[in-house]
Amino acid sequence: MGDVKKACADLKSGKPVFIYDMDGREEETDIVFASGTVKPENIMFMRQNGGGLICTTVSDPVAEKIGLPFLVDVFKTAQAVHPVLRNSLPDTLPYDTKSAFSITINHRRCYTGITDIDRALTVAEFGNLVGDVAAGKSENPLKSFTKAFRVPGHVFLLRTSKELLKDRNGHTELSTALCLMAGLPPTATICEMMGGDGKALSKPDARKFAESRGFIFLEGHEVQEVWKTWSG
Repeated sequence: MGDVKKACADLKSGKPVFIYDMDGREEETDIVFASGTVKPENIMFMRQNGGGLICTTVSDPVAEKIGLPFLVDVFKTAQAVHPVLRNSLPDTLPYDTKSAFSITINHRRCYTGITDIDRALTVAEFGNLVGDVAAGKSENPLKSFTKAFRVPGHVFLLRTSKELLKDRNGHTELSTALCLMAGLPPTATICEMMGGDGKALSKPDARKFAESRGFIFLEGHEVQEVWKTWSG
């Protein structure tokens, strides 16, 4: 519990936390930042030390209020017009029951959207919006979203499962749960750590990287155990 508590404090102060999901699942470690704290140097850190896909999570209740769909549902709707989408949906994932991907976004003040500065702007502003929606401060979440963001863009949104850490235990859920336990808006920005052999960085190497720099390394079961108590 101590490491989870320290991880929550680190997220609040803008530091990264490292989360390994679990053996037998993806078996990957993600670098995790609280979205509202993200700065350009954090995007650079993930690019240089993660190397995977930089994505931003959003809790299911907030996604519902904004109207953010699962991407697979968008594709299902579009199958009639675009036959290439038929029989191509991720229904047979080897490690999970569904994909967390939602839409991709750029903030309207971005230029190309891909630079560290642009992606940090998109992430931080999305984090602010999620915070407002979660706190009931946005009278029209959909209008607030469309006023601030363009679709598609260079930041990949991931939507959590409805029952957080009950029917899905991916990095999307683990990182979002950690943000909630930290008293932060339910959105994290995450990036998988890749190794030099073309595979995901091993758990021992990811742990060594994090701990040698004074960062917290957590395994998914540690987050789950504290979450069960915290969420009642």
